[in-house]
Amino acid sequence: MKIVAVVGVMDERDLLPDCVRHLYGIGVDEVVVRDAGSTDGSLDWAQAHQGPRLRLVPVGEDEKTQPAVWHAREREIAEATRADWVLHLDADEFWLPATGRLRDSAQWQDETLDLIQVPRYNVALGPGGLEVPWPPTPAVYERLWLFARPIPEFRQHLETHPLTPWITGVPVPKIAVRPRHLGSLAVGCHDAQGQPGLPFSRAVSQDIVTAHLPFSHGPRFARKVANIRALFAAYPERFPPGTAWHWRRWAALEGEAALQAEFALQQLAAPEWAELQASGALQSARQLLARQEAAA
Repeated sequence: MKIVAVVGVMDERDLLPDCVRHLYGIGVDEVVVRDAGSTDGSLDWAQAHQGPRLRLVPVGEDEKTQPAVWHAREREIAEATRADWVLHLDADEFWLPATGRLRDSAQWQDETLDLIQVPRYNVALGPGGLEVPWPPTPAVYERLWLFARPIPEFRQHLETHPLTPWITGVPVPKIAVRPRHLGSLAVGCHDAQGQPGLPFSRAVSQDIVTAHLPFSHGPRFARKVANIRALFAAYPERFPPGTAWHWRRWAALEGEAALQAEFALQQLAAPEWAELQASGALQSARQLLARQEAAA
């Protein structure tokens, strides 16, 4: 069985090397880096590390302006790998198999499955910032803390409770797909559709979660917001009203002080950390994997 990961990258030089090493560690055979125009050294790193297990396929300008071209390119990439499974993720997302090895999951062996949804949770920031034990192997899962309690109608909740940290929400899953019946991918690679007339069965992962690192330090957040603003300016047709709402919240922040305040809002003080752990809103990767196993 061949497993390939397609990794979306935009200015993630701090995380990309660790992301790739982690993918190799959990059993990914090949990594395809899809750089969308990084200027922080991510592109240079990917170019320098190309080889039998890593390939760089930059996102073309035509893909940025024409979703149909992006869909076609993603399908071409998936088919060219001749993989049994293709993982779709970003450089700030770390897949955590229960055993530390993707191939130990019975779902990867299930020939009836075409898509696996992998639950995704935001990594908590403590008083000292990002405190992720490394490398993220099963030995440290009990010390990797994730926001695990979805907030209903999260967008509306933030509008009425603006001091709720965005990081406390639970984002939508990412996916692994068998290329054989893949028709198209949803924007952001959160879902996929099969080819017309062909079977396309899906399931939620029973033994993998994703640790998402949307925040790590202030300069990275500021760079992300600058990139969001540049995207909105360059490709307004890609972001019609009502889409990318959380990006719009950040793009509307005015001045350095507002950016710093938004980042500081994501950090938990020690009493908040303890309270959220006690309530179950903050759970370790080990706890979340155990919950998956119990539900299977």
